[in-house]
Amino acid sequence: MSGPARFLASFWFGRMRAAGHGVAALFARFAACRRAGIAALMAVAIVPAIGFVGVGTDVARAYLVKSRLSSALDAAALAGGRVFFLPHRDTDIGMFFAANFPPGYLGATVTGPVITADADQETLELTASARVPTSFMRVLGHQEMTVSAYAQVKRELIALDVVLAIDMSGSMNSGAIGGGSRIAAARTAAHTLIDILFGTETDKDLLGVGLVPWNSKVNVTRDGDVYDPGATVEDAVAGYVHPVTGAGAGSVFRVNHSPVRLFTDPGPDWTGCVFQRFLDDGDAGNDGDLVLAPARIGTADWIAWEPIGPAGDPVPGSDDCAMNVSGAECGRCLSHGITPLQHNKTVIKDAVDALVSPTGHTNIPQGLGWAWRVLMPGAPFDQALADPPYRRQQAILLLTDGRNVGGSGDGYKTTWGLGGAAFDEMNDRLLAVADNVKASGAIVYVIQFANDDTDLMNVLRQAASGPDAPYYHLAPSAAELQDVFREVANHLTELRLSK
Repeated sequence: MSGPARFLASFWFGRMRAAGHGVAALFARFAACRRAGIAALMAVAIVPAIGFVGVGTDVARAYLVKSRLSSALDAAALAGGRVFFLPHRDTDIGMFFAANFPPGYLGATVTGPVITADADQETLELTASARVPTSFMRVLGHQEMTVSAYAQVKRELIALDVVLAIDMSGSMNSGAIGGGSRIAAARTAAHTLIDILFGTETDKDLLGVGLVPWNSKVNVTRDGDVYDPGATVEDAVAGYVHPVTGAGAGSVFRVNHSPVRLFTDPGPDWTGCVFQRFLDDGDAGNDGDLVLAPARIGTADWIAWEPIGPAGDPVPGSDDCAMNVSGAECGRCLSHGITPLQHNKTVIKDAVDALVSPTGHTNIPQGLGWAWRVLMPGAPFDQALADPPYRRQQAILLLTDGRNVGGSGDGYKTTWGLGGAAFDEMNDRLLAVADNVKASGAIVYVIQFANDDTDLMNVLRQAASGPDAPYYHLAPSAAELQDVFREVANHLTELRLSK
């Protein structure tokens, strides 16, 4: 016996004991008494006593049903909140409710749960009631008791910085299952994620979203800014040894439309791309592409980046393009620059909408490496606060539709060969970069889109923060890509029971 029943029973027997009539003594006197009047009186008195205990039993049953009903609603509301914007939300709510409130529990008949969702406020409310049949209270004309419960879940977005690293290699022009091109599907899915994160608000101070388009290299300029070669500045710095040429130097260069410092003046025709900070000497310990900011690594002074194609883009088919040993650009640098972390929904949506001209080859470590630099505090992109006075998540969403390949003019100077010959070495480089990204505290979501290659899958599952959802996803079609972006957006939020 527990809850209300225990209270009622203890109250009744306490009253009898307080009057000096223990239960045992009461029945002993009754058995010894031969006067019919007293026997009748006691018989009448015992009926309400038994009824009182019976009422307590019925109340206790109702109490248990209400408690179980409340717990089931809480579990169902949390489950629904996690998939708030997914089409199977109400199905999940019903499934979790049924799992936590079995049909026929203590003979109860349930109505609900009734679901009320407010998309603007991102709030989910559930109500349910249960009719509980009585046993002892039937003699008083009460056939059943009704109890109800209520739960509310409000999605609460903690501070979040997230960078979308979108594959812009030529294959993203190909068709997607479900219609349209792959890049069009990526744009639509990115809009879905942005809408979920921002909700109905245009600006969110505690939400920063950035965008890094990439192919075989990354255009490290600020997207939309116009290059002015006449505004390039040479800054004197402490003497250093150029890690590639081995020559001593004492200056670096700044251009007007990028925070990325350069080893040399990129010239009037520079289109914005840089090589990865990598030495082809078999020693990964002196490679700067594995770290965030400008730094001295071993004997290598990676305080800046090498611009690609300082003399402009040579005609494809030239010797420079074929051999790619002079630092010249062959596969075209993307016209899309980087959108740094910012807090405005329209700005990031406009940047996504501008992704319309995929070209070139696939160099996944380039995309991930620059997304990392955009995400984290410090140079070259420094929009993220170093020590925010609040909780913050940091995440990268990396989307690709292809395997790593060595392309002409890629960010590693085709060090590991052209085409598929570079696959293994570039995969190793991707995993090395991914390990450092994850070690810095960032979550890495990876989406393999429109490509079910198992070798690629094995690599991307290792690069992600986990080998399965919500961190790694295979999305064969445009519709599945939409679902994946919804799931990632929901995973980037926390839930709390608000009532």
